[in-house]
Amino acid sequence: MADIAGYTALAALVVVVPGADTLVVVRNTLSGGPGSAVRTTTGVCTGLAAWALLSSAGLAAAVAGSPALFAMLRVAGAAYLVLLGVQALIAASRAAEPELPVGRDWRQGALTSLGNPKVGVFYTSLLPQFLPSHGSALGAATLLASIHIALSFLSLLAYGVLAARMGDIFREGRWRKVLERCAGTGLCAVGLWLIVSAVTGN
Repeated sequence: MADIAGYTALAALVVVVPGADTLVVVRNTLSGGPGSAVRTTTGVCTGLAAWALLSSAGLAAAVAGSPALFAMLRVAGAAYLVLLGVQALIAASRAAEPELPVGRDWRQGALTSLGNPKVGVFYTSLLPQFLPSHGSALGAATLLASIHIALSFLSLLAYGVLAARMGDIFREGRWRKVLERCAGTGLCAVGLWLIVSAVTGN
């Protein structure tokens, strides 16, 4: 096995940087509490596992190798983020935030992850650099993917715990609306930026 410590450090650096999945976890935690944080995080990691399986089958590499297909997937995923952002902004105008139906937070996490083709690029470009030149590549790839998914789970759950603590303090009144607006604006901004990037080819 190549340098697992180096890979783990690099993967940790990648997952700790807030992204679209982080925004979804934080937003759902603020509205649904710690349970929603766990379910949304589990959904995101389910999407990561699906990308890992697609990568092992070569499909993620095919997506990454097709500019048109890659752009379409990026736009679809980004549009979903914009939709979640708009929903958060609408929720901010309500007197009280309706509780998410059980399972919806999991689906939102999974769809956010599945709609992010950069995850596939990670598994097909970065991860293979740490595979051994001899021995079972499948076994090594499974181990490396598991490390990435575990680190993602821990990182997102940490963000969820932080958001839950903030939610306990700011859940009521105008502070809830401020947090919802911030989350909604962030999701819309990330989604629109990803759409522009996909259309312009950046």
